[in-house]
Amino acid sequence: MRRFFVGITGASGSLYGLRLISELASYENNEVYVSITPDGETNLKIETGIEDLDEIKSKITAKSNVEFVDYRDFAAPVSSGSFKVDSYIIIPASMGCIGRIASGVSSNLIERCADVALKERRKLVIVFREAPLNTIHLKNLLELSRAGAIILPAAPAFYHEPKSIDDLIDFIVGKIFDIINIEHSLFKRWN
Repeated sequence: MRRFFVGITGASGSLYGLRLISELASYENNEVYVSITPDGETNLKIETGIEDLDEIKSKITAKSNVEFVDYRDFAAPVSSGSFKVDSYIIIPASMGCIGRIASGVSSNLIERCADVALKERRKLVIVFREAPLNTIHLKNLLELSRAGAIILPAAPAFYHEPKSIDDLIDFIVGKIFDIINIEHSLFKRWN
């Protein structure tokens, strides 16, 4: 069994997070813990066109191996280093979230989980979707990279000849799967 934590924050790109959760949950031996900030919820509604967040959550939790954890729940098992989580993925990660993590500040469960990942030397993948970047953003990303996080911009390639937005999303999710060592066929590899 493998455990994953997925945090969705207020940056645009919540579709990446939804697809990642769906793909991770498709493996029966995976446990997937999901936390969404209020700004993440707002973007989910805007980007999916679904006003009822419970409808989105019920689709995701249709699989018994997905559990939603309130973003304010600092007592959740995933908030402790003694609870073994294989990989933590924040997708999308807002620059505010990135700045707080880089500063060692945990104002919500997602940021706390990132702190746990860094202190326990576990895999932390941060997928940001911001453009352009200012010097402060770059410094924060560099600080996180130096601390051990893997920085993955939501910047899909085009060599696999994408035909739809889903193909672009799958490319990024596939790159995450490569990082967390899950075999996949989400995109055609370069050869």
